[in-house]
Amino acid sequence: ELGWISKVYVNRLAVVRHAEQIKKWKTLKGNWQAAWLLKAVTCIDLTTLSGDDTPSNVQRLCFKAKHPIREDLLKALDMHDKGITVGAVCVYPARVTDAVNALKAAGCNIPVASVAAGFPSGQTPLETKLAEIKLAVEYGAREIDIVISRSLVLTGQWEGLYEEICQCRKACGEAHMKTILATGELGSLANVYKASMIAMMAG
Repeated sequence: ELGWISKVYVNRLAVVRHAEQIKKWKTLKGNWQAAWLLKAVTCIDLTTLSGDDTPSNVQRLCFKAKHPIREDLLKALDMHDKGITVGAVCVYPARVTDAVNALKAAGCNIPVASVAAGFPSGQTPLETKLAEIKLAVEYGAREIDIVISRSLVLTGQWEGLYEEICQCRKACGEAHMKTILATGELGSLANVYKASMIAMMAG
């Protein structure tokens, strides 16, 4: 039952005020800062989403994914033997096989992520979105980054958005699914909140 979602209200002034307070928080220094920066690297999806992507530049990206920090810097931090890599390599579905093969040849187990579901616009038929997801998984993607249909949000079709995300989740099978909300195109913070809740409820 999604009727409650249309009644959500976001206090924009309170959000802006809180965001301003966050900017004033103290930052970490020294070894703590280095530790958190290294941790951040392990959460990054190293990405190439260009129209001129080729197997060779995907291969270079995969090498960078395995070696994201210069060796001398890692040695200076005594982290050279900790296996620091990025969290995933993200490519279009057509380049998934290239990435899988390059990472396998490099002897590492970094997952390949793929954008799908009509990325970046989301303006493709649902059947095409689902087929694209299934192909990316078939090619070896272990993570799928779907993009929602912003028009469903902007027209308040919350049940439709929920069903679309559910179908995308099912098409992913065992692959991990992440949902790109494209918040800059959703019109309001309330819509961002609603779309976030729908995405979480849909899995």
